[in-house]
Amino acid sequence: MDLVRFIVAPFIALYGLLALLAGPQQWRRQKLSTAAANALMLAGLILLVASYLVWSRSPWALGVLAAGLLSMHVLTAMNQRRNHPQASVWPAQARRLLLSAGFLLLVYLTLA
Repeated sequence: MDLVRFIVAPFIALYGLLALLAGPQQWRRQKLSTAAANALMLAGLILLVASYLVWSRSPWALGVLAAGLLSMHVLTAMNQRRNHPQASVWPAQARRLLLSAGFLLLVYLTLA
């Protein structure tokens, strides 16, 4: 499954970079508080580290990736709940959960 590593690690890195760059941008637009923007950048950094660990086939990769994805889910759910209290967070979270489950499954298959 070496080919999967060359596909999955760049996508995880891209996902982490998008989160890392979205934090300051959303803070400047005042859609996120300073703490939430910093937490989003930290989650993006965790995903970048997970991408490197997947690339290097580290046994820590799955745990770090799960921690980064879980923090992304918690942050987005909290932000959606704060900005749109009456709206349900589940439709948007369902898409993210599918993406995260796909990442975790592919990384598991890569490391197995």
